Amino acid sequence: MAENKKSFIAYSDWQETFEELSNEEAGKLVKHLFNYVNDKNPEASDKLTKMCFIPIKQSLKRDLVKYDNYIDKQRVNGKKGGRPKKNPTLSEETQPFLEKPKKADSVNDSVSVNESDTNKQKTKKEKIEGFLKWFNSQKKVHTGTLGKFKMLTKTDENNLFKLLKVYNHKDFKEAIPKMYASNWAKENQMFTPTHFLRNDNFNKYLNQELVSKFKANPNLNPAN
Repeated sequence: MAENKKSFIAYSDWQETFEELSNEEAGKLVKHLFNYVNDKNPEASDKLTKMCFIPIKQSLKRDLVKYDNYIDKQRVNGKKGGRPKKNPTLSEETQPFLEKPKKADSVNDSVSVNESDTNKQKTKKEKIEGFLKWFNSQKKVHTGTLGKFKMLTKTDENNLFKLLKVYNHKDFKEAIPKMYASNWAKENQMFTPTHFLRNDNFNKYLNQELVSKFKANPNLNPAN
């Protein structure tokens, strides 16, 4: 784990692994997980724990890289006096729902910043509106029809801000074409913010290992 980072993301699709284990085996895996995230460099006591922990460990490492990159970026922006001004030559499609400038010393382990309640609400509203505008434009890019989504549910909003704590806009741009490439999502009319913003769906679309699976099986069924 990164220095001073006191939290990590547990993904709902891990449940499939735990469901296949007995309570005793699941307990061993949980203990191994917490020893790992607390930098105790644990050695698995048995092959089953070691095998089950491999995909979990890969997810944790990917998240840690994204977290470190985010923190480094905030430090650089802080030294420059804030986030660089938006490049007016970049289109809204390549600069979706940009974040407000953040000072490096205000970033905590959950990648949040201290702002007044008024600024927080304004920033939140701007990000939601920016995301919807971007999401609607992406539907036109991939289907030829402009999206007409005008609002997010509370659950969608919560999912959006959870993702923005970990992932950047490049990740969003990488994930959304994979959603539109999924025949399953197309056949089940899942080209929606609700589907895209679910953490397990977003990670499956973003996960680089999934690219080859999509190519081999475009009917791959993520969570709906």
